[in-house]
Amino acid sequence: MSGMYQALYRKWRPMVFEDVVGQEHISETLRNSIQTGRIAHAYLFCGTRGTGKTTCAKILSRAVNCENPVNGNPCNACPTCLGILDGSNMDVFEMDAASNRGIDDIRQIRDEVDYAPASSKYKVYIIDEAHMITDAAFNALLKTLEEPPEYVIFILATTEPNAILPTILSRCQRFDFRRISVDDISRRINKICAAENINMTPDAAELIAELADGSMRDSLSILEQCAASCAGEIRRSDITDIVGIVDDSVLFDIADYVAEGNSLACLKAADGFLDKGKEVSAFFNDIIDHYRCLMFCKAADSPQDIIDKSGEKIEKYKEQAKKYDLERLLYSVTTLCEYLAQSKWMASPKISVEMALLKLANPQYGNSGDALAARVSALEAKLESGNFVSVSHSAKKAENKIADKSEKSEKAEKMKEPAKSASAPDSGGSREWEKWSEALGIIKNESKKLYMFLFRAKAYISGDSIEIVLSNREAYERISTPEGKNYLSGLFEKIIGKRCRVVVSEQGNRLAAPVENKDASILDLAKKKDILGDIMTVSGEDSF
Repeated sequence: MSGMYQALYRKWRPMVFEDVVGQEHISETLRNSIQTGRIAHAYLFCGTRGTGKTTCAKILSRAVNCENPVNGNPCNACPTCLGILDGSNMDVFEMDAASNRGIDDIRQIRDEVDYAPASSKYKVYIIDEAHMITDAAFNALLKTLEEPPEYVIFILATTEPNAILPTILSRCQRFDFRRISVDDISRRINKICAAENINMTPDAAELIAELADGSMRDSLSILEQCAASCAGEIRRSDITDIVGIVDDSVLFDIADYVAEGNSLACLKAADGFLDKGKEVSAFFNDIIDHYRCLMFCKAADSPQDIIDKSGEKIEKYKEQAKKYDLERLLYSVTTLCEYLAQSKWMASPKISVEMALLKLANPQYGNSGDALAARVSALEAKLESGNFVSVSHSAKKAENKIADKSEKSEKAEKMKEPAKSASAPDSGGSREWEKWSEALGIIKNESKKLYMFLFRAKAYISGDSIEIVLSNREAYERISTPEGKNYLSGLFEKIIGKRCRVVVSEQGNRLAAPVENKDASILDLAKKKDILGDIMTVSGEDSF
């Protein structure tokens, strides 16, 4: 048996508390409790998989029984430690609650605790996956757990502490195991590779650490798989092929193409990955995580506190995030999540990837308010910089048509003037409403989508009437509904202290507009789509 191969995660399982990676806060506490003799009768170890819960439980079981402890650690050389390590010691019990979860299994433990240890100081019960124990079985254990014999210690390990009864939680000392950082896992992998004569590039070790997602056991499993597949040096590209993930360089390229609006390059990059037989879900998960990192770099001053990546990679995220605004990133993450959900029931999931990338590279085709907001924001930025230039062929041909249409519109407006609606505010007494910006602030906090339709609007007040002049037809259709008017009426009442009548009109079609709104609106350009054509080019490159 000793000549058989042993898995790396078992071979390199820590033997003392100091070797447990990333859990120094727990190791120090347990060592101090053993040195001072303040040993609890029940412990609860919580945390995600592969963070060291069972490992610490095993070390603790040896430390409390060790004949020659060293600074709170087991010596791992005395007969008691050796007996626990090889499983011959009958005073340390390990139970998998996933398969021994019933009341009869717990009753057996309850009956056994009455007997003193055979050869050790303590009888230790390590119950793994403790959340799987049934409520009835936990209730059978409750009295024993609350007042066990002085020679009994219970150690419960679980990934779901919320599934354990509160009465059990209150009787245990709880320790929460953290997800292990990428740097800590990477250092441990390099140490193991050096000892096992495994050649690996530094960036490959970093990738394995990222793929482990905070789990040391997962990282060693990936390392073992890669070592078995690669005869020579393990490179980053080898890991991406073996595990079936998207290489970071591809993700950065796709995000660059999206920012540039280069649809063809996006599709080629994605096809290069998917044509190798890789999973669509893997692609979506990787690119969603990429845009998540970009989003944090855009929204947070210290993204390294949130993103568990290397410092070098975070700098790359920061640099690429400069090509996006926050609205565009939010829209991108939302769109990718939507198409990930759709891909699970589509006959050809690859189509969902292509649709998602086309939508990201061309946000003007999005039907959601977020997409429109992203488009408007981009156009506004170009207008503010003074770089808006229309160079489309159809636009050049349409100059005379615009002039003709303007004359016709002016005549139509004059024909409308005698037929003023009785519900519109009197043009003679209306003025711009000075509290409109305050109302917009409240709307922005309550509904981002509603704010998107109203932030370019103008408001005029006349007596008990407030007229909202909207900048485009889509906004008018959304806001002029009874629900929209009632919402605004209630909001305005909170601001001015009395109920008011809300009138909604569209810019250029106001029935009563004493104060002209001469500010250029981006959405006014969209209204001229039938004249200018579908293509409006900004700075000679970006098309909307």
